[in-house]
Amino acid sequence: MKETKYKAAIIGLGQIGLTYDFDIKRNVISSHTKAYVNHQQIDLVAASDIRPEQEVMLKRLSNKTSFYMNLSEMFEKHSIDIISICTPPTNRFQLIKQIIEEVQPKVIFCEKPIAANINEANQIMSLLEKSPLVFIPNLSRRWNSGINRLNTCIMEQRFGIIQKFHIRYTRGIYNTGAHIFDLINLFAGQIKDVHVINKVETTSDKDNDPSFTFSFTTFNNVTGFAEAFNDHQYYMFEIDIYLSKGKIEIRQSGDQIIYYHIKEHPLFTGWNSLHQMKMEQNLLEESTICNAVDNIVKMLEGSTQSKCSIQDGVYPMVIADMLNNQYKFGC
Repeated sequence: MKETKYKAAIIGLGQIGLTYDFDIKRNVISSHTKAYVNHQQIDLVAASDIRPEQEVMLKRLSNKTSFYMNLSEMFEKHSIDIISICTPPTNRFQLIKQIIEEVQPKVIFCEKPIAANINEANQIMSLLEKSPLVFIPNLSRRWNSGINRLNTCIMEQRFGIIQKFHIRYTRGIYNTGAHIFDLINLFAGQIKDVHVINKVETTSDKDNDPSFTFSFTTFNNVTGFAEAFNDHQYYMFEIDIYLSKGKIEIRQSGDQIIYYHIKEHPLFTGWNSLHQMKMEQNLLEESTICNAVDNIVKMLEGSTQSKCSIQDGVYPMVIADMLNNQYKFGC
């Protein structure tokens, strides 16, 4: 049976939209453009950006894709099933409203954060309640098979009950924080309270995205401590998950996951200690953006559900706002 072809378009040809795949250090497909071009069931029919020079780079990856600087013109000339939003988060409500009114795609695949603030995010949620389209935020680690295996271990309690997190990160509570809060929610449930200890300078400050060292507690009474580092010195994304019968470490931004179980302590009689059981490496050699696009196609065919919802996209913004308010007002 002939496979269905879906028509895709991209709004915003910056790094995640296009140019990541011109970075010589990236060995896997990393942009929406190349992920669509690479999928045999998708035709990337159009892409839009306010910078005319992006057309040259677009044509290097996808010569058949039409380039537009005017969205209404793009929507008028193409029937589109999937639209990727890869622009900065300002004015997202108006953009999504325009998409719904002018083109009515089946799916919007949107980069994080989904809006500039929580009020706009709630407006977007209300708008989407009246539309049949599926809105999928790109919380990219949800499409990583290593993270999915880790989550299965936690859900099946193979290492006992999850107890606490130790987290080290750089680059903001809205940027990196979106992944942190999403993974905590995935593994241990939603955060109920936070306590900011201090603010740390990072390069994301220029984007009004602060970085805090803070403690937190989930509704399941799992506790955690997240320490922010200055990325002028080095980039960092590490999570240690402590369980009653072991420990799991996420290292190198998720490229490594190390599993520990408990065994008899080699030095002290009557005590146990942690011993490395296995290490999964090179997990980022898998293209999460390609996995996400494949998930979208399978969802459209009715064989699976999306791994990420609009609610999943809004939740990290709620926690980021909690941290901001706690820092500014102590509440």
